[in-house]
Amino acid sequence: MEKLMSLQQYVRQIRPRTESYIPHVDKVQNILSEDIKFPTDVLDGFEFTQTDKSEKSRVQIKVVSDDRDTDRDEILRRLKNAGISANITPASSSVDPIDGNHDGRNFRINVKPKSGGMGESTLNSSITELFPCIAFEKKLNPTNVEDFMVKLMAVDLSTCKCIIKSDLPAAEATVNGADASSKFKEKMENALGILKFINDQHNDKSIKDVYWGYRGKPSGVPGNHPGDMFIQYADNAWLGVSLKAGGKKTKEPQLNTYHNTIFVNSKGPDFNDNSGKDALRKAVYTQVYSKIKGMPSIQDYDNRKGKSKTDAAINKLSKKDQDSYYDQYLGLVRQALVDRFNKDKKSSLKYIKNAILREAPDVPTIVIKAVGSSYEEVTDRDAVGVFLPQVEFVKAYLSSGRKSKQNWFIALLSGEDVITLSMAVRSSTGGKLKQNNLKVTYNGLK
Repeated sequence: MEKLMSLQQYVRQIRPRTESYIPHVDKVQNILSEDIKFPTDVLDGFEFTQTDKSEKSRVQIKVVSDDRDTDRDEILRRLKNAGISANITPASSSVDPIDGNHDGRNFRINVKPKSGGMGESTLNSSITELFPCIAFEKKLNPTNVEDFMVKLMAVDLSTCKCIIKSDLPAAEATVNGADASSKFKEKMENALGILKFINDQHNDKSIKDVYWGYRGKPSGVPGNHPGDMFIQYADNAWLGVSLKAGGKKTKEPQLNTYHNTIFVNSKGPDFNDNSGKDALRKAVYTQVYSKIKGMPSIQDYDNRKGKSKTDAAINKLSKKDQDSYYDQYLGLVRQALVDRFNKDKKSSLKYIKNAILREAPDVPTIVIKAVGSSYEEVTDRDAVGVFLPQVEFVKAYLSSGRKSKQNWFIALLSGEDVITLSMAVRSSTGGKLKQNNLKVTYNGLK
């Protein structure tokens, strides 16, 4: 830990951040004294600043948080307890802001993610994906985590061919904010493992360029390709790489998607089934959400206009009732997914090929899992890929047993042979009922 701390101090010397500590009470008084004087306990315990985008008509306050929804709701509760007029307002942000009025002044409180505007989960995955690309291109050859970070900080990112120009701000945020991650050492070790994978590939077949696939894609790669990085070999052949991270005994998902995007997804593989998506949404509202007191209408309950009312109604439920409604919601979604895969063999096989095998014309994809500072290839897709052309029947079905509420399976049958894909659907956050799009994962062969 002492080495890590010394590294972080050194990093800040190379590429310093503006940092200071001010007690919360003083922070409130200093920032807001000219505009708004909140009671000192309203923002006590939160990291916040008044933004540079302050308006004369409205005071702008930015709070940074690792749990944005929870902290936003807590600030709103404190404001109302203090008798301050405030409400959540639908906006373009992923977490709607708080608007209010106090002492004759309008204010807006925006709750933003930590780590330089990038959520920690995004930051962590970006460390694993981006840093090996930079290291390979710039021939950094790091010997350990500390050496890796020091060498990265010395790189002029604007000169990196591996970073698509439009992704440069995200790359800078990743490098500058990496040491703020709670999993910094782990993800840096994973990055070393992926760098080893790239070097091994290069030893087997000469690599011309490696690209980070954050948002933009290099020329020659489809814009909706699911790869996290792209390797272009000396003969101009392409390879997409989907990266996972985990321990030696863990089994990481080989597909991460959401139930709505399985039905309809404008940016990737889907069933193009708007009617199925609409029917499921209606069933979920009619059989679950409409039974909760204070719930908005079906037109608004799952959009920005009605989100605050939906969340407020859910918050009034006991944990037992929330869990009960969530189980019903989960059951409807799980059954709808099973029904969708059983509806049409041709479209189901196409989805499996495009979304799970991640096949794309001229740009095949492999799945690599970082394990500590090494890596291993996830090979289930090979078995599925070889078997897929032979499939005669597709049979999706639910897991059995009361305790298995998330799991379901897709059996691919050819004569007497069968391989079975293990699937799961669940909430990806603690919000459960507040999440209107449940996560769907493929977890390997049964």
